[in-house]
Amino acid sequence: MTIDDAYDEMIDEFRLGKLAHAYCRAVDRGDIAALKALYHDDAVDAHGGFSAGSADEFLDQLTAARPYIRSMQHHITTMNFAVSKDFAEGEIYTIAVHTLAAGGRDVDVIVGGRYLDKYEKRHGAWKFTARTIVTDWARVTDPSTMDDTRPITRDTLKGSPDANDPSHQFFSLLGRA
Repeated sequence: MTIDDAYDEMIDEFRLGKLAHAYCRAVDRGDIAALKALYHDDAVDAHGGFSAGSADEFLDQLTAARPYIRSMQHHITTMNFAVSKDFAEGEIYTIAVHTLAAGGRDVDVIVGGRYLDKYEKRHGAWKFTARTIVTDWARVTDPSTMDDTRPITRDTLKGSPDANDPSHQFFSLLGRA
């Protein structure tokens, strides 16, 4: 491998990592338009029983679920990529934390798993062509144990999975990333 090949691989992996992180921010903030922009038009997304089919079907299902989502945080840990020209594969480890409205109470669902991804670079931009969710473990707390009465959390800004999130008012650059 030449130094130029190594440089190109490093740049591609960096861009793929940014794509994975952009997914997390967009899904956690409920930004469906930003999510859609991360997928190629012919992409598929298999989120188990939640949604399996085209990426558009996943986004439609996510849009329908938004009223029941109190909060979400998707944390990326290990990222492994293999790149071959304009095609790539990735295994992205994640811990996804959800608080959902369910029958008059909130329920916490924490999932440890992986995204198995396929990507293509078209017109110079890496996007998802296929995403499959693997669940390695999950924990449910019913009802939610959210406690914002402690000194470290009391009177802090509260996150929101939509345009009301404080980050939208706080950032002038990052929100456009």
